[in-house]
Amino acid sequence: MQKDGTIPQALTKAGRQLISIYLKWLLLLALFIYCLSGIYQIKGDAVGVLSRFGKIVEPRVLPGLHYKLPWPIDNIAIVPTREVKTLVISDFSSGFENQEKNNGASGSFFRKTKLVPYCITGDNNIIAITLVIKYTIDDPVQYLYGITNPDYFMERCTADLIVHHLACLEIDKILTFGKKQLEFDIQKELINKLAQFNTGIRLTFLEIKEIIPPEKVQQYFDKVINAEVEKKKVLNQAQGKYNRAVPAARSEANAIVQNARSYKSKKVLAAEGEASRFSSRYQAYKENPKANLEKIYLEFIKTLYPNLGEIRVVKNHGHDPINTLLIPPITKK
Repeated sequence: MQKDGTIPQALTKAGRQLISIYLKWLLLLALFIYCLSGIYQIKGDAVGVLSRFGKIVEPRVLPGLHYKLPWPIDNIAIVPTREVKTLVISDFSSGFENQEKNNGASGSFFRKTKLVPYCITGDNNIIAITLVIKYTIDDPVQYLYGITNPDYFMERCTADLIVHHLACLEIDKILTFGKKQLEFDIQKELINKLAQFNTGIRLTFLEIKEIIPPEKVQQYFDKVINAEVEKKKVLNQAQGKYNRAVPAARSEANAIVQNARSYKSKKVLAAEGEASRFSSRYQAYKENPKANLEKIYLEFIKTLYPNLGEIRVVKNHGHDPINTLLIPPITKK
């Protein structure tokens, strides 16, 4: 009876020890994986900003393989400092509805005029403008922690500058000689604002891509532009047809000449070979007609019956001695 009571106790104890061992290994494995989670890599076009409990300890971690204390102790933010970003601004109502509470001027402009993609010039004409900006991230810390959403800030700031400068210029100046000066003024003020608000953004390129005049004169501009486009289109089509036709004709002519030369060479060589073989056979026939006939006969037999091992030739209905001719096996290529 004591043995019967001891066995379950031993099994229970062994099971508890086994579970304890497994739990220890699981905890060690979890700890190991937790420590490995601190390994991270930064690509060549980016840098990292390392913070510990929210405080920046390394403002510029260079590309490569690194290690940090696992979350939530350390945190790494990767910023693509070498990436050139492009921003196209053509719709000045973007975000105005959501910012009416924060920016009453922009909201009231959109609410009163309802001019979604247009701006107003100094002489009260309506004009549409498309502006392209290229920029990079110069200071990762300022970009991450300077202001909220610096890309959106730059977009709205650029739109406000465009509206402000166009309101001070006449449409004739904007459409003619004032375009480059307008680009220069907007770029200069935008650089100052980006530095003033610590956005961490460096402006590399700004260009006014398109300026569309008012609707009353738009049709005349369109006619001139369409005529120029049609002219260039016809010239390009003619040049393209010429560039396709002439090389194709030359290539076809060269191919015909090469094929003719190849055909001529093949026919001449074949004829010369046939003539040479005929001459050699004729000469052999003249020297020994009987042996040559037997040779031709045997070659024919070898061609006709390639699997025969020997040929027996008899004369006079089998009364003469039998001549056995061994034919070497013919190997197939």
